[in-house]
Amino acid sequence: MRNWQITGIITVLIIAAVLMSGCTNNAAPQAATSTPTSVVTTQATPLPSATPVQIAIPPTGVWMKVTYPGNYTGTYGALGYYQTEVTDKGTHFYQIATAIGPVAASIKKLDGSGDTLAIAVYKDGVLIKEESTTVPYRLMEFYSDLKTSTPATYVTSIAVTSVPSVTSVPVTTQSAIPNLIGTWNVNAQGAVIQKTGTPGEWTHHSGQYSTLIAQAVVTDQKDRVIHGIFKAPLGKEESFIAVIGMDNKSFYFADLDGTTDGQIVSNGQINTVYRQVSANETVVAVGTWTRV
Repeated sequence: MRNWQITGIITVLIIAAVLMSGCTNNAAPQAATSTPTSVVTTQATPLPSATPVQIAIPPTGVWMKVTYPGNYTGTYGALGYYQTEVTDKGTHFYQIATAIGPVAASIKKLDGSGDTLAIAVYKDGVLIKEESTTVPYRLMEFYSDLKTSTPATYVTSIAVTSVPSVTSVPVTTQSAIPNLIGTWNVNAQGAVIQKTGTPGEWTHHSGQYSTLIAQAVVTDQKDRVIHGIFKAPLGKEESFIAVIGMDNKSFYFADLDGTTDGQIVSNGQINTVYRQVSANETVVAVGTWTRV
């Protein structure tokens, strides 16, 4: 073989070896780089808390406050004048057009809950009287003369939670029952038939023609039923019971020896006819009760 041929073969072998070396000597693979994962944290924004409604006590005038979380209905006003009807829910103040009173309210719970129904009266920002009940469906009779107050309690405001408005409910006859608690001056003229020489121990009239000046004190009232005490210059002090008719105007009274039929003319006046038939005398009298 010629020298140039041998040289060419060697050159080809060298080139092939170099190429094979390049194919097997690849660069080492790079390690995989992980990308950090972002974690999104959501922070809840607190909702604003409900702010209680501040109801200021009116600084002047006479105001009735009624507080009950449920529905209530009834009447309020100055005795002897028109009674305003109300149906409401929550805590409300109602102005009464009087300076000396007395004032009254007849408010009924319209549900069977044991929540507290409270009635209070304020005069010139001062609490005069407050009463409450928890009895379900209770008709609450409230009376205050505004003349004798409880120890002065000055209140600037009260906090109550606002409540949604409700549909008005018509005032029922039951809620309009007159409140007769208090002292009544009795003025009557009558006639007496004396059967014996000694008047009865509870007889308050005397003589052929009698004039009676007395007092009837209604000490307790539950719905239409009344208890009280009758006081007069003649005869012993005696207890009496009475009821108010379903028309809220009729008045029926009985004491230890007689009965009275009456007509409630207003919150301050009752017209009466008294009858008594006992072992000692027979009495009939006509008169009026006037609230003190």
